[in-house]
Amino acid sequence: MRKDHLAPNEWSRPGKQLGSVRAIVLHWVANPGTSAQANRDFFELRKEGKNGYGSAHFIVDDHEIIEAIPTTEMAYHVGAQSYSQFATLWISSYPNNATLGIEMCHPDWSGKPTEEVWQRTVRLCAALCRQYNLQPHQITTHNAITGKECPRWFVHHPSELERLRWDVALHIDGEKAAKTATEINRRRNDVV
Repeated sequence: MRKDHLAPNEWSRPGKQLGSVRAIVLHWVANPGTSAQANRDFFELRKEGKNGYGSAHFIVDDHEIIEAIPTTEMAYHVGAQSYSQFATLWISSYPNNATLGIEMCHPDWSGKPTEEVWQRTVRLCAALCRQYNLQPHQITTHNAITGKECPRWFVHHPSELERLRWDVALHIDGEKAAKTATEINRRRNDVV
């Protein structure tokens, strides 16, 4: 992961402290064939106030993950006039202050992420789940919070969100199993 933080500004990096993280929110960039850097730079251009509010903590493409906003700060990735009952009951009355946003790049208008983007997103979500003591079911979509068609692939293929959550759970469990095996082998070697 590479840190390339946006300049502080009222439109895309307000500098407000993020509250307790209650969910990870997935998005699509809605800009087929573009890179994480290009989308990060679009958020940076918003500092001039000409393109409205908007940003995300992370942008994922086939080659890298860019952290555009520190995870200690709020991003403007799920702003709306009103929020779903799910969002207000389980996340916050203003979900931007309790969620981390991940933008996923995609090659075409279907919004389907490539396998590389999928795997990078799984690893990122697993790391964030560990860091913030979240469970895979706390990974959600922009659509679930505001009703927006975002990320398009998951809106039209809801089982794909479940598959991603499952992949995250397997990644977390696999790491736990590997650590346990390493510890058992270390202890076995200490005894011998």
